[in-house]
Amino acid sequence: MQSTEFMIPTSVSEALDNISREDAIFLGGGTSTALLYKTRMIEPSRVVWLGKVSELKGISTSATTVRIGSTTTMAEIAANREIARLFPGVSAAAGVIGNARVRAMATMGGALAHADPRQDLPPALIAVGATVSVNSSSGSREIPLKEFYEGFLETVLSPDELVTEVSIPIRSNQRSSYLRYTPTSEGDYPTVGSGTSLIFGPDGKTIEAATAVLCGVGTVPILADEAARILIGSSGDDTTLQRAAEAVRNAVDPQDDERGTADYKREMASVFTYRSLKSCLNS
Repeated sequence: MQSTEFMIPTSVSEALDNISREDAIFLGGGTSTALLYKTRMIEPSRVVWLGKVSELKGISTSATTVRIGSTTTMAEIAANREIARLFPGVSAAAGVIGNARVRAMATMGGALAHADPRQDLPPALIAVGATVSVNSSSGSREIPLKEFYEGFLETVLSPDELVTEVSIPIRSNQRSSYLRYTPTSEGDYPTVGSGTSLIFGPDGKTIEAATAVLCGVGTVPILADEAARILIGSSGDDTTLQRAAEAVRNAVDPQDDERGTADYKREMASVFTYRSLKSCLNS
């Protein structure tokens, strides 16, 4: 087995300089990376730990945007009062990941870059229009999170790119929710997770925009566009919610596995989208 260098940069620029080696990797909290090491899916010659890069830490709120640094932990996101007030779905998703020990270590950037399609946080963030900021030695770019994923454990990131923060626009009259279905232990990945968002018009009653995103039922987080279309223009009455939830069945692409059959997962995707939408309306 080859030896591994362990680098501890103190700035983003230093971290990017250290990632230049082809088989180098960034390390945040290590909760996902440790599993990849254990299964020998990765054997890097250099690990660049981001724990001392203060630029990547913390949560800030302006009049229009909430920004979350990439090494902010799940526990910090779940405990933040502004996120809970503005984006309850994001707060809820961060608060159910793994267990307390995992949430204390797992970082947002690591969770997004790992790209496991069963993860809780991506659908909740996509539902509220989150954008990912990415840096490399050659420049930076902004990527809508809904365009970030390409396949199982695959993103649009280049090997030399680092997720530095996520920004979420603050929208008036927006409500969001995240609910998951996990028939095994609570700390397990969900069989199905549903992140939803509703934006109401000036009257506070008519839905002007809607988003429904599912995890665990495809190789990437899935946007149920037809379900969103059904909701727009309605008041969120129960009949419309049921029609939207029914449309989710055709949007998802689950596989049979130890968690259930594809048909079972389609049913749960529909049920939990309906419940998530109801939660939005009641928030």
